[in-house]
Amino acid sequence: MNNKSRLLFYFLISASFINCSTVKTNTFTDAAPFIITAPYYSSWISGIEGGGSGINVFLPVSDIRNVEIDSIHFRGEKAIVENKGSSIIGRFKTTLNRSRDLIMTSNPKDEFQNKLIYQLDLSPFVLANNECVISYRLQDKRHYYKISDLKKAPHIVYPSAPPKKH
Repeated sequence: MNNKSRLLFYFLISASFINCSTVKTNTFTDAAPFIITAPYYSSWISGIEGGGSGINVFLPVSDIRNVEIDSIHFRGEKAIVENKGSSIIGRFKTTLNRSRDLIMTSNPKDEFQNKLIYQLDLSPFVLANNECVISYRLQDKRHYYKISDLKKAPHIVYPSAPPKKH
């Protein structure tokens, strides 16, 4: 066996292992064991310079029994869910309207004033802009359910200060 053939053989073996792990993470259940009605997402931006921005995914759910929904995958990111009554919310930060105050110096003590940089939790799923994946556990087993028809709600601009009460 010459060097080119040996190299091709090792490449094919390596590629087959990579392919196996991808198939496992991208399998979806056909039907969720709960009901989702009118899922939507809405972008927001703070009225204060550097106050941040993001997109919130809202999933009104009902009939959840013995299911633990833990995360939502949306636009290449993953977010831990927040339970609000009969809705599950995934909050995703965006890069608009972020504070950029960084102190770059050779003195480490000066850099302690820097704010922590938000690190993205990346998703393994390739999705369209109006799709999300719900990750949940049922009977100690991980499941993924894909929603393909998220509606876009109006953009929200938060005021710079709370309204005054008279």
